[in-house]
Order: sequence, then C-alpha cells, then structure tokens
Amino acid sequence: MSRQQSSAFSIGSLVLTPKQDDFCYYEDMTETELRQALEDIVYSNLFLRLENDIFERYLARRDPESLQTIAQILETAKRVQKIAPQHSRTSPVISVTGSLVNVRDRDSVSVASVRSGSRHVTPSLLTARAPTGGTKITYMHRIEMANTEIRELQKGLEKFEQTSTKKKIYLRARMEESQISTRETCRTREEFEENVVQKGIDSITGKIPAEKFIRFVEERLKVVDIMVEQIRLKMTTIKCQIRKVKLQLKQRKELGEALRAIDFEQLNIENEVCIRKIDEKTQYLLEMKRIVGHYSIALSKHKEKVEGLMLIMNEIKDKIVSKRQEIINLQSEQIATKIEIEKAEKQLKSTVELIENFEVPSVIDSIKMRMKLQELQRIHKQLSRQREIQRITLKSRKQLRDIS
Repeated sequence: MSRQQSSAFSIGSLVLTPKQDDFCYYEDMTETELRQALEDIVYSNLFLRLENDIFERYLARRDPESLQTIAQILETAKRVQKIAPQHSRTSPVISVTGSLVNVRDRDSVSVASVRSGSRHVTPSLLTARAPTGGTKITYMHRIEMANTEIRELQKGLEKFEQTSTKKKIYLRARMEESQISTRETCRTREEFEENVVQKGIDSITGKIPAEKFIRFVEERLKVVDIMVEQIRLKMTTIKCQIRKVKLQLKQRKELGEALRAIDFEQLNIENEVCIRKIDEKTQYLLEMKRIVGHYSIALSKHKEKVEGLMLIMNEIKDKIVSKRQEIINLQSEQIATKIEIEKAEKQLKSTVELIENFEVPSVIDSIKMRMKLQELQRIHKQLSRQREIQRITLKSRKQLRDIS
C-alpha cells in the first residue's frame, strides 16, 4: 500500500499519427532556417538530456523503483518507433506518442508527466506533453529539484574534498616517514660500513669479530629505544593537548547552552555603552584633528620663516668663511711683506755700509788694471787658438791611423 502511495504510474495507449503539417512546414523552410532549426533542436536535446539526468538523480534518491518502470516505458516507446513506419507509409515524418507516465514522488508534492517517442525531438522526462488528464511538473518544482541536486553535489564535493585532504595529509605523513626512514637507514648503513666493515676487521684473521657486530647492533637498538621513548612522550603530550582542547570546546558549548535572554540584554547594554564611548572618543578625535590642522598650518608658516632665516644664516656663514680665508691670505701676505722688508733693509744697510766704506781708486791704477785685463784676454785668445789647432791635428792623425 505504501508503494502505491509513494509512486503512481498510469500508462496510456500508443497513438500513431502522421505529421503532414510538420513535413509541409519543413518543405517550405530555406537552408538557413533548416540549419537554425537543427541548432535549436540540438540545443533543446542537450537541455532535455540535462533535465533527464537531474530528474533521474532525483528519482534515484526519492523513488528508485520508478526508474525501472520508466526504463520499461522507454523501451516500449523505442519498439513503437520501430513498428510505426510499417503502419504509416503516407508521410516520411511520423510522430509517435508513447506511453504516458504520471510519476508522483513519495511526499506527493509533484507529479512528473513522461512522454516518450519522437522522431525529431529527444523525449524528456520533464517537458513532454501530457494529455488533459495528466499533471505536469511545474517550473518551481524543477527549480527545487535542480537546487536539491546542486546541494547534494556540493555536499558530495565537500565530502570528497575533506576525504582528499585527509588522504593527502596521510600520504604526506607516510612520505615524510618513508624519507626519514630512508635517511636513517642510509646513515646506519654508512656507520656500519665505517665502524664495523672498515675499522672492525681483525688484523690477524682478516675477519670481522662478532663482538663488534653485536656491540654495534646493541648501540643502534639503544638509540632506537630512546627515539621511541621520545616519540611516545611527544604523542602523550599531543594527546593531553587534544584532551584539553576538547574539554575547552565542551565547556564553551555548555556555556553557550547556559546563556539566557538576560545575558543578551546585558550584552546589548554594554554594546550601547561602548558605542556611546566610541562616539565620544570619535568627537574628541575630530576636535584633536581640527586643532592639529590649525597648528599644522602655523607650523608650516614658522617652518617657512625658519627656512628663510636658515638661508640668510648660511649666506652669512659663507661670507664669514670667505672673510676668514681673506684674513688668512692677508696674514700670509703680511708675513711675506715683512720678510721682503727685512731683506730690503739688510740690502739697504749693506749698501749704505758699502757706500760709507768705499774708496775711489786712482786713475793710473785703473788704466793699469784695464791694460792688464786686455793683455790677459789676448793671451787667452791665443791659447784658445792653439788648443783648437792641436785638436784638429789630433783628429786628423786618428783618421789616418784608422785608414792605415
């Protein structure tokens, strides 16, 4: 009885009617119109397929048994399409009105009219025509079904993302564990080769003593035990932290459940007080901003004045530096002038002394000195000529000697 309430199907009779009007309509269309009509039909076919997919998903969740009945009806419609050309040869285009199915869901909220079978339009579970006695699915119910399927897909996607994230974290942890294990194994192998295989060989027998191997294994086992103990302590600490967090969450949840209306009223009052204080602080802040703006203008003016005074002061400093440099130059010139004056005074003093102590020689002595000077000049000239002659003679002799 419940099955009859959950879904009700009414199967009508098959009606085969030739479509002469449609054929004439297509005969009168141009090639462009036929192409446009074909595109519209393809688009409508795609849209109807999407509607069928949504409706099948909806029925699969609400009433899976109705899908079997719909599949049987569609198979019957396909068989009718195969039989129809044998009964009607007058028109190349035949419209087959298949079995009419009225599907009512479990909640008896909506009814789907299903009509299958058409040569030039894909049958739709949602938009097919129904006789006057059937009930159609409204657009509101279609939107509701589409939204329901979207929500279900979103939930499935969220679950898949959560599962993928957990799996990714698990695989990443496994990869890190494998990498750590690989590194530890390589390090242990290197230590074993270095301490046991290379350095542990007995010089007499040429073999590895068992004691060294056993000692190495025992040391590694001790290290492993220490690491296991550290990991155990770490896991214990993490479990304690998780327990504390769960306890805090539980307390917060209990506290949230223990809240009453008066608590919210108190919070509203506190919020109003805080808002009032915020407004006061905002007004005070605006007043401070106005004062700051006024003093900022005054400060900018004073800064301009200070900049002008700084320029004047820099010019004065430059002048002072130049004057000091001039003073230094004048002082150096003064020192040089003093030295020159001292030299001139010395020369003047020596000249005065020379003038005072100078005695004029007699004329006869001067004439004798001049005659003696002329005689010496003549002798010097003769000696110079003799030296030149001797030099030429010596040079000619050297040339003759070289030739001989």
